Amino acid sequence: MAASLDDLTGKVEAGEPLSKEDVAALGSSRDIIMLGMLASTVRRKLHGTDVTYVRVADLKVGPTAQGVGNTSVVPTFRSAETAGECRIFDTPATLDACLEVVASARDAAGGTPLSAFCLYELGKLPEGLPVVLAALKKAGLDLIAQAPIDRLAEPEQGLEALTDAGLTLSRLTVDQAPAGEWTALCHRIADLQTRLRSIRAFAPLARRIDATEPTTGYADVKRVAIARLLTGNVDTIQVDWALYGPKLAQVALTFGADDIDSVSAEDDVSHGRRRSPLEEIRRSIRAAGFEPVERDGDFVQRPSSSGGGVRR
Repeated sequence: MAASLDDLTGKVEAGEPLSKEDVAALGSSRDIIMLGMLASTVRRKLHGTDVTYVRVADLKVGPTAQGVGNTSVVPTFRSAETAGECRIFDTPATLDACLEVVASARDAAGGTPLSAFCLYELGKLPEGLPVVLAALKKAGLDLIAQAPIDRLAEPEQGLEALTDAGLTLSRLTVDQAPAGEWTALCHRIADLQTRLRSIRAFAPLARRIDATEPTTGYADVKRVAIARLLTGNVDTIQVDWALYGPKLAQVALTFGADDIDSVSAEDDVSHGRRRSPLEEIRRSIRAAGFEPVERDGDFVQRPSSSGGGVRR
């Protein structure tokens, strides 16, 4: 007999495992309000009223970062001191260039946690992931910026190689909205986490958006809610503030998300203190009914943050 969302409420509140019929009901449901309520039940059990956010300094790789000449990496603003994470999403085409980037980026980041590169792109280098990741760790890198689950041919091997090298994955991502069942992908992630315990944060919304077929807010928050419900062994469900905007990020908090990524680290108060990125993110989180907690790239609460406790 088919399950209904009403039937699932008791199971979710009790923390009971969901059956195949329950998962099918989640995937086919159009009751977005009930999905949000169920996902909020899970996220509040895990995190209470805390919502973490991280201010990011994007580091840009110079044009010579292809293994030729010296590589320069500079922050997009004058200082990285206000950032909780310095990040490089671009991955150079050679291992030597990657190592140059890490060396330069470490100087630019100072003591701020540095994340860099895409696990999928690193896997295309001829040396192979075990060699590449070990070399990056030796060069001083601790965090790989992202791993797109839908692009990794063998995600378990990739995540194992990352752990073996002593590196941490900042976020598991989705490159494009999947054509197949979203519930199936979430189950795959939960299974990976059960075996490996190496997924700290999952960002369920696609990083690449097809301009000819843009996603809808309805589809986006439904993905967030189902991700929270089906990947209960992954601590953090994350939404990108810069990519998806303040409005969707705020709504996603009521559908199971508990972390907001990519808040600008620039202290721009030219339009008044209340319009600065820091005040805007805090105000948005509180307006959604939660308490803002600023963290760094290692998921440690920053000393300047107000509210909430430390989460790792």
